[in-house]
Amino acid sequence: MENVFTIQEIFSDKIFRVPNYQRNFSWEERQCRELIEDIDELPPWKKHFLGTLIFHVDEDAEPVTDQDGASLKTFNIVDGQQRLTSLVILLHCIAEHFRAIGDHENLYLGIRKKYVMLKDIEKRDRPRLILNEHCHNYYFKNIISEIPEIDGWNIQSHKMLFEAKKFFYGYLQEKRASNYEFKTYLLNLMTKITNALEFTMYKVKEETDVGVIFEVMNNRGKPLSEMEKVKNYLIYLAKRLEPKAAEELDEKINRVWASILEDLMEASEFSNEIDEDQLLRSSWLMAYDPHPKYWERYRSVKEKFNLKNYSGKHDWLLSEIEAYIKLLENSCTAYCDVMAPKRRTAFNEYADNPEVRSRLIQKSEKLLRIGNISPFLPILIALRLKYPHDYELYERALDLIEKYAFRIFRLHERRSNTGQASLLKRGNELFCSEIKPERMLRRIKSKLLEYSPDKDYVAEFELGRKNWYEFSGLKYFLYEYEEHLAKGRAVQLPWEQVQKKDKKETIEHILPQDASNEYWKKRWEPQQQIQKYLHDIGNLTLTLDNSSYGNKSFLDKKGKPGTKGYWNSNMFQERMLARWEDWTEKELLERRMEIVDWALDRWKVEPEEEDVAEEVDIEEGPETEEIAEEEDEGEMAEEREWDRSQIVKYLQDLEERKFLKTLNYLKILAYSDKPVSSNELVAKLSEMRGKTLSGRTIAGVRSGIYKNAQRLSNESLEMPSDEPDTYALKPKYKDIIRDYFNR
Repeated sequence: MENVFTIQEIFSDKIFRVPNYQRNFSWEERQCRELIEDIDELPPWKKHFLGTLIFHVDEDAEPVTDQDGASLKTFNIVDGQQRLTSLVILLHCIAEHFRAIGDHENLYLGIRKKYVMLKDIEKRDRPRLILNEHCHNYYFKNIISEIPEIDGWNIQSHKMLFEAKKFFYGYLQEKRASNYEFKTYLLNLMTKITNALEFTMYKVKEETDVGVIFEVMNNRGKPLSEMEKVKNYLIYLAKRLEPKAAEELDEKINRVWASILEDLMEASEFSNEIDEDQLLRSSWLMAYDPHPKYWERYRSVKEKFNLKNYSGKHDWLLSEIEAYIKLLENSCTAYCDVMAPKRRTAFNEYADNPEVRSRLIQKSEKLLRIGNISPFLPILIALRLKYPHDYELYERALDLIEKYAFRIFRLHERRSNTGQASLLKRGNELFCSEIKPERMLRRIKSKLLEYSPDKDYVAEFELGRKNWYEFSGLKYFLYEYEEHLAKGRAVQLPWEQVQKKDKKETIEHILPQDASNEYWKKRWEPQQQIQKYLHDIGNLTLTLDNSSYGNKSFLDKKGKPGTKGYWNSNMFQERMLARWEDWTEKELLERRMEIVDWALDRWKVEPEEEDVAEEVDIEEGPETEEIAEEEDEGEMAEEREWDRSQIVKYLQDLEERKFLKTLNYLKILAYSDKPVSSNELVAKLSEMRGKTLSGRTIAGVRSGIYKNAQRLSNESLEMPSDEPDTYALKPKYKDIIRDYFNR
């Protein structure tokens, strides 16, 4: 077959380099295992096609002359570097085993010289494969060196290189322990790798062709992370600029990406492409476009920094790219402080003020405990970048955002993107200096009180309204109560344990779920009374070991001074229980009142006089059911009529997404023979929803309906009215909508 070469032929006169625009090494044990097992099963005489190797000559690299006087050219790998790197590591492990079993020094030296490391004419070690800038130093010193260093890895690709070597060496070690003909096995394995495995090799003549190939590669095989795609594209762009500027930019990109990956590695327990994507997304929404529907990850970056847009303006493009690189670098520090506030270098600028640093860490941790932090990231990152030394401003933002997250996402259990459009817009405005911090905080507070007005907030704590044991925020709620009771002292149960443990282990029912004990029968009858209070917040407490209590009586659970029980618990809220002599409805309600009073104050938000109507984005209010937050803005295109299938699909979508206010609004109008007044609509919607709604509900719902029509370039479903504050559907659509509800 033409252009097909063995590993031995490929390496005969070449040194390979992984260029910096390529991804880092990313093979996991699964790929390594499949590779060596495939080779193991291959008969010694049979060829095995391993794939394609695409490369181009590195014209900037001087040829390397080895000790024998042979000259080797350097080739940049465009495609195939993962397999080639893995094979070199495997051959290195084979060489190491030849050296370990003795009498095969020539084989050891031969494998290293041909595939791993040669000595040049100056007797310097020169690797046969050079990895990209992020990985090569670690690879050279820790993976293929005769005497490896013991440096720990800094980024995930270092760890994966280490794990690949560990796997291959361990695999061969197992063969050695179970195979009395290990030398023969090892020799056969080496021969199969070097002479039976084949690549199709293609040489790219023009470096500009690499960009085209790179685009194709992004869409096949193991996908590149978005962070890798962005880096590679920027380096590709750098190659198209003036040589000196390109070299400096290439160097800067690699330095910044190495720093970002190292920071993200430290901020995560394991490699997390979600962190990379979230950093890219948050910084983009903050600095360029706050609308998440337009964020297409790598594609957005490519479109922004497209060479076509900068024809004849390469200096401008260079400055724009440099600004973006700086943005990512600075955003990464702020991002990691939000996502990993307990890491060693978090909030490092306050290292000389441990009290401030400690408060920022504690408040950041609270956000992580609640979860759903992504809508707030642009705001928090913008605050750090624009006001890096104003810790009081950042603290106030953390406090307000924590209340927003708890009240809306946890207590009211609203959808995870509730208010997202407004929050992202605030972050963008702040970063672009279009809004002052105080005004931004007022607008966040205003939005919070729209979605969580005080009457709704207080109503959540009404007796019988909520099954608190099934409440998704219960652990966080009780942990906050524990910290309140601790009054600055250490909480004995770390949050990480509370989070990881099953609810059954950490949440104690004081009146137990199994109330068959005689003590409980005398105090809690009938069964309806037990069901009313069993899962109420007044009957639940955080505990270190729920299994030790079971269905014991309250007196046994309470214990006595010097015995195990509430009296001597390490949990402050359990010790508080020891105040009561008995546990009946009376005591439960007393404790309930204490907890509710604390909670109402803990997450209280005081409206400000400045929270006036002009501060509120009507189209993004809670009445829109989030439709308005996700739809396009702008003028309508030429309007088309809705067909029946479009209307049915729209109504089905509303139903699936539980946009009940919008559905009920349309239902009321569909069944009305005359226009409906605003007051009548509000009254009927409130009755159907089971709670009092404001007049703003109609504005929000109509905004959502209008934007859906706008998105489809369809005409409005409603007809204009001659009377103010009255609403009606166009007759041609009313029957279709009514038929849908009659189905």
